[in-house]
Amino acid sequence: MDVLFCHGLESAPHGAKYHALKGAGLQVVAPDCRDKDLGERVALLAAAVAEHQPRVVVGSSYGGIAGLLASLVAREQGHAIEGLLMCAPALALPNPDGLTVARECPAPTVIIHAPADEVCPFSASEAFAKEHGARLISVDDDHRLSASLPRIVTETKQLLVDAAPRRPTRTQ
Repeated sequence: MDVLFCHGLESAPHGAKYHALKGAGLQVVAPDCRDKDLGERVALLAAAVAEHQPRVVVGSSYGGIAGLLASLVAREQGHAIEGLLMCAPALALPNPDGLTVARECPAPTVIIHAPADEVCPFSASEAFAKEHGARLISVDDDHRLSASLPRIVTETKQLLVDAAPRRPTRTQ
């Protein structure tokens, strides 16, 4: 499985980002997290990581923070991912009650966020990237990142390429 997609709070599993990733030829699974609070989403997504073994997790807005936390929980359970892409993530939200996992990059991590985002503060993405070594890509867009769909696909594919197993070189 290539990608586990985590949708936002007010969107559905098979929205524009999901279709952009699928349309690019990627294998994508997108659990339905509608009507679930953050703790429930994290549990559902961590179980999906264990079940589907995605190489990359892509999360949008509320799904960004949920995907991050689920990837960390899954890693603690022995199910590591190879890359994480967060799109305008809701990083300013606190961890849900009872979740003690420390926030960090569970794998090479890219954040795509617009400084003009009116929903999730860009400053939270800046702070996370600076503190944890994620790569922050600033785009001229709004919270939905509709104009940035090609960049989301490109960065997802790059995470997959970068994580591809390297063939050993033969020396003679």
